[in-house]
Amino acid sequence: MLIPEIGVHQISERYFFTPSSLARELLYYPTRCGHYFCNHNYSFSHQSEIAMQGDHNQNIMLFAVQDGAFELEFAHKTVLAAAGQIVLFDCREPYRYSASDGSEFTWLLFGGLNSHAFCRRILQSRGFRHVFTPPAYAEILRLLSSFLSDCASDERPSESACSQLIHRLLCLILVEEPPEQNENDPMAQAIRYMNRHLCEQISVQSVADAVNLSSSYFSRQFKSRTGYSPYEYILLRRIDRAKHLLSSTQMSVKEIAYATGYNSEEHFIHSFQKNVGIPPGMFRKYPI
Repeated sequence: MLIPEIGVHQISERYFFTPSSLARELLYYPTRCGHYFCNHNYSFSHQSEIAMQGDHNQNIMLFAVQDGAFELEFAHKTVLAAAGQIVLFDCREPYRYSASDGSEFTWLLFGGLNSHAFCRRILQSRGFRHVFTPPAYAEILRLLSSFLSDCASDERPSESACSQLIHRLLCLILVEEPPEQNENDPMAQAIRYMNRHLCEQISVQSVADAVNLSSSYFSRQFKSRTGYSPYEYILLRRIDRAKHLLSSTQMSVKEIAYATGYNSEEHFIHSFQKNVGIPPGMFRKYPI
C-alpha cells in the first residue's frame, strides 16, 4: 500500500471513509484510520499539508502506541507517549507529533454526534492530559486492530457498527471498567454494600470503611472505575428505588422518602425533582 508520507514505511496501512448524511447527523463516524510503522522522519501537525485538506482538522484523533515513542506538543507543552499508551486530542486545537525510529501505532480519526464534547470530558477527567495508560489498553488495541483487519479484507463494518465501535472506545477510555465476576474486587464490594444499605444513613466514609480503604482513595478509585462519585451513585440508586416504589406500591411519598434513606419528605421531593425533572407525585401518575 503506497502511503506518500515521509517517514512512514510502506508495510503500513491506511483506509478512508466517507460518512453518509445520516451518519453526519446522528452517528459517530470514522473518516480515516491506519496502522503505521515509522522512523524519526515522520511528523505531523495541524499545519501539515494533509491536515489542511477537507475536514481533517475538524475531527478527533485517537491512537494507540504499540512500539517506539512519540513526542507531542499541545498548547505549547511537550509530552511523550510510549508503547502501551493512548493519545487523544481534538484536531481543532493546535497539535504536533513526531516519531522515533521503530515506532508503531494504530490510529483512528473520527467525528460526529457529541464526539468533541466526549473528548473534552475524557480530557477533563484525566487532568487535561492527552497521553495516558488506561487499564483497558489491550481491549482498545484489540478493537482498533479488528477494525483495521475488517477494512483490509474489504469487509468494513456498517456505519451503525462503526458508530458503536467508536462509542465503545470512548467509554473504555473514560471509565475504567471493573473486572467481571470478581467478588473480591473492592469496588464491586462497595457497590454491593451501598445497594444493601440504601435505606440507611450511609456515608462515603462508611462505605470506604466497609471495604478497608481510606475515604479519599476509595472516592478516586470509584469515580475512575464508574464515571461518577460514590455520593452520586448512592443518590441515583435511591432515586431508582423510589421510582419502583412510586409505581408499584401505595406507600405515601413520606414513607418512600424514609424507605430510600432520606431524612425528610422535603429533602426527598427536592432531590427527586432535581434528578428526574418532575415531583414524585407526578411521577406516580405518569411514570416515565
